[in-house]
Amino acid sequence: MIAEKRAEAIKLLLEDFGIEPGRFRVEWVSSAEGPRFAQIVSEFTEQVKNLGPNPNKALSKMVPGP
Repeated sequence: MIAEKRAEAIKLLLEDFGIEPGRFRVEWVSSAEGPRFAQIVSEFTEQVKNLGPNPNKALSKMVPGP
């Protein structure tokens, strides 16, 4: 599938930028799966919270803008 190839490309780009793989996730959820969607979002939110702040965000404040 095209979406899977794009997701893999995004993972590689994020890795190149030094962003942890745990900050990106792709899930296939039907519109009829409301409770499953809510569960996935809750789990992913907790996962990202456990990773803490993105270390690259602090670095971006040090780099002068255009």
